[in-house]
Amino acid sequence: MGRWAYVDLSRGTAKVCDSDPDAERAFLGGRGLQAYLLAERVRQLGRPVSDPLGPDNRIVIGCSAPNDTKIHTAGRGSASFFSPLTRSQRPPYPGLPPVLGLVTHSSVGGSLPNKLKKAGIDQLIIDGRADVPVRIEVIDGAVKLVEAEPKLFEKRDGLRYPLRARALDEALKAKVGDNRSASIYVGPAGWTKVPYACLTSDRDRNFGRGGGGAVFGAKNLLAISFAGSASTVYHDRALFDRRMEELDATIAASVADPAKTVSFRPTTGTTWWLDRAYNGGYLGDTGGYLPWHNYDEGHFDEEAFKRVSTGALTEIAAKHKICNRCRAVLCSRLVRSESGELLPRPEFETSALLINCCITDRWELVRLNDLCNELGLDTMTLAAVVAAAMELDERGVLGAMSLSLPFGDARAMAAAVEAIAYRAGGLGELLADTADGIAERVLERLGEDRRHELAHSLTTAYGGLGYAGVSPKAFPAMHTCYATSNRGRGDHTYGWTVQAEEGGLATTAEEIATLVAGGQWGKAVVDSLGLCDFFPYDVTLAPFLDLLYAITGHRYSAEELTECGRRTLNLERLLNSIQGRTRAYDAFLPPKLTEPMSSGPMKGRRIDPAFHNQILDAYYREQGWTADGLVPDETLRRLGITKPL
Repeated sequence: MGRWAYVDLSRGTAKVCDSDPDAERAFLGGRGLQAYLLAERVRQLGRPVSDPLGPDNRIVIGCSAPNDTKIHTAGRGSASFFSPLTRSQRPPYPGLPPVLGLVTHSSVGGSLPNKLKKAGIDQLIIDGRADVPVRIEVIDGAVKLVEAEPKLFEKRDGLRYPLRARALDEALKAKVGDNRSASIYVGPAGWTKVPYACLTSDRDRNFGRGGGGAVFGAKNLLAISFAGSASTVYHDRALFDRRMEELDATIAASVADPAKTVSFRPTTGTTWWLDRAYNGGYLGDTGGYLPWHNYDEGHFDEEAFKRVSTGALTEIAAKHKICNRCRAVLCSRLVRSESGELLPRPEFETSALLINCCITDRWELVRLNDLCNELGLDTMTLAAVVAAAMELDERGVLGAMSLSLPFGDARAMAAAVEAIAYRAGGLGELLADTADGIAERVLERLGEDRRHELAHSLTTAYGGLGYAGVSPKAFPAMHTCYATSNRGRGDHTYGWTVQAEEGGLATTAEEIATLVAGGQWGKAVVDSLGLCDFFPYDVTLAPFLDLLYAITGHRYSAEELTECGRRTLNLERLLNSIQGRTRAYDAFLPPKLTEPMSSGPMKGRRIDPAFHNQILDAYYREQGWTADGLVPDETLRRLGITKPL
C-alpha cells in the first residue's frame, strides 16, 4: 500500500505517511522492515531500550507485499518489538552479562494480516504509553485513538481485566461496526504484564512468542481493529496471473505426492510431528526426541503416547479453520469437544510441550490450549515454565514454599494457568515472571542451597524464550538453531534442521554452521514476505521471483533475495548486541541439557559443551561475525546496514 502510520500513545497522536521505498526494497516487508523500524527507534532514543515494558519500547504491526494476493499461504502478519521475556537484568548464574530484551518478531495467520492490508496501510508503528486504556482503529487508511470502553472489561476480585478472547472479539466487532473488521487484542495475562503473554486475533490466532501481550498491557493498549476495502495494486497483473497458474499446478502436484509432507498436512495438521518425534512416523527415522518430564527424556511409555498421538488428535478432528489465502496446506482444524463445542486443535508445539509436562490425555491438551487462548498466554513458554515448576515441585522446592504443581496433573495445571494470567495467589505470582525472576524469588525465599535445583529445572533461564517440541539433546544442529535464534534461545522457527539431521546430512561443526546459517537467512526472507513456514515452494526460483516483481516492480535475483534475509538477520543481531547479547548468551547451556537421555532410540544423546562451542566458532565465521558473536563494520558495510548507535 506504500503507507505507514506512526502512533504516539503518550501524546495521543497518529500520523499516516508515505513508506520508505528504499527500505522496502532492502528489507522486503514484515519481519525485515520491522527490524529496520526498531533500529529507527533506537536511533531516535540514542540508547538501547532498557525496559521493554517501558514507554521507550516500540511495537510494529504490519503486513507484506504478497499479503492479500492469490499466492498460497500469503496470509501471515508480523509484530516486532523488544521482548520482556528475553530480558535478564540480573542473570541468575555468576559471570553472565545482563541482557535488556531481544528483538522479537512474531507472526499470526487467520484473517488479520489481509484485513490490515485492506485497511490501507502496511505498518502500524506504536510508541509511548497511554494515560488511560485505549484502543486503535485503522479504517480505510485513517487511524484514530479511542478510549477503551468499560464494556470491553470485566471485574474480578475488585480489579478490572479485559474480557476473555471470544467475548472480546465479539465486543470489538460490535464497537467497530464493520463485518469486514479484524482485531488484535490483549488478554488478562497481557494486562497483568505476564512476560509471555501473547496477542490474539480471530479468538484463537496468536502473535505467540516473546510477550507482545505484555508490551500492549504496559502501553495501556487494549486492541487494534482494522477494516477497509483497499485492493492490491499490481505492477504487472498479467504476469502475476500467468505465474500463478504455473504455481497452482506445481503445488497441486506436490499435494498429490505422498512422499511430500504437504500431502498429509490437511488431515493431520502440524500434529504429524508427534508421531515423527516419538517413533519416526510420517517420513521420519527412529523418533525418540519428543520431550518428556521437563526435557529429561525424548521417549516414554508407548500406551501413554497413544492417547496423545497424531492419530489420537486426528480422530477427534472436525472442520478446517484455515488462514486467509491458504489453499493447499490447510493445516488448522477444530475438534468437537465432549459437550459438542468446536475448539481449536492444538498444534504440534503446544501438544509436545504439554506432553513435556507429562499430560497424556488428548482432551486435556485441547482444554489447556483453549484456556491459554482465552487468557492470552503463549502455550509454548507457559508449558516450559510449568514443566520447570513441576520439577521444582518434585524436588521439594515448591513444597518448601507451601506450593504444589505435580507432573501430569492437568487440573492443577489449569488452575495454575488461571492464577498466572491474573497473578493470583502465591503460585500465580511466582510463575508470572521470567525464569530469571522466578529464580530470584525462590533464592530470596529459600536461600542459596536451592540454586542447584533451580539451575537444573529452569531451562528458560538467562533470558531464554523456551525450547520447542524437539528435544534439544537430540540434534546438535537443531540445538544450534535454538541457541542462536535472534528472538531468543530455544526458538525453533528461525531455523529447522531435523530432516537434514535425520538423514545424516550435517555432522561436523562446519556442516552444521552452513546448514543453520543458510536456513536462518531463508527463514528471514519467508517471514519478511508474509508467507507461512509451510509455503510449499522455493521463493528463490524464477516463477516466484516473477510473482514478486509482478506485485512490487522490484526485480530480485535469487542471490539478492537471499541477501535480503542476511541483511535482516544481521540487523537483528546488531540490535541484540546493543541490547547486551554476546557469545555468553548463545553458549549458555542449562545443566539438564548436558545430561544424556536414558531411554528410547536417542538414548545417550546430550549437548556436548565443547562441541557446541566449536559449532559456534564455525557459525560465527559463516555469518561473518567476530569470535564473540558481534557484527563487524565490514559485514555491515557489505550488507548496507547503518548502525543505529
